[in-house]
Amino acid sequence: MAAVSIEALQNALARRGADSTRPLPRDASESLTAWATEQIRQAIVEGRLPLGGALSELKLAAALGVSRTPVREALNALQQQGLIDIQPQSGSFVFMPSEEAVAELCEFRRITEVAALRLCFARRREDTLRQMRSASDAMDRATGAGDDISIALADAAFHQAIADNSANRHLIEAYKLISGRIGALLTYNLTDSAAARKRSMAEHRAIVAAFAKGDIDRAEAILDEHVSRMRIVFRTARSLAAAD
Repeated sequence: MAAVSIEALQNALARRGADSTRPLPRDASESLTAWATEQIRQAIVEGRLPLGGALSELKLAAALGVSRTPVREALNALQQQGLIDIQPQSGSFVFMPSEEAVAELCEFRRITEVAALRLCFARRREDTLRQMRSASDAMDRATGAGDDISIALADAAFHQAIADNSANRHLIEAYKLISGRIGALLTYNLTDSAAARKRSMAEHRAIVAAFAKGDIDRAEAILDEHVSRMRIVFRTARSLAAAD
């Protein structure tokens, strides 16, 4: 597993408007640990800290412009989210799931997202439809601009809208636990795969169309197949990465 350099970390943070020389929290009430956790989390989700990449507290601290203590605490927090794998005597790594782990994640998504979609239809139909359309449009624009990261972020926003509009706090919290891993895997799966991006966008549009017509059974069926395919797309993406 390749180590991530200070320069790579600083570049990863630059997208979020951080000052690479001393990127402290803008809000004094925000703790350094919470801020560092969000900075590292977003860099992982965006694929700027690659899956399987080795990390060090010292380099992360230098890139963020903070001491090692908030970085250590951030890594522990991200380990709880499944985004960091801390291996005793070996170090810390960005997570790299097995195909079996991705399959389990797909099963969990099928249970939560498909159920959430029906709740959205019953409780917040218009808000859900508006947000899904907005995410689909953003994905189209990002595709036209050739912005792979924004494509994946818009894809994740589409699915987040389904969870958020379920109006069930337990379901929302459950989805929150896996949202980081979903976002990172979407970035990994969609980068350098025009076919995967095209299929994902087409399925999003089909879900929106069925939902808008009131055909919730059809929308659920498409969503079920859509999230189940993550395992296959991950296998393909990993094979392509290994070939490189």
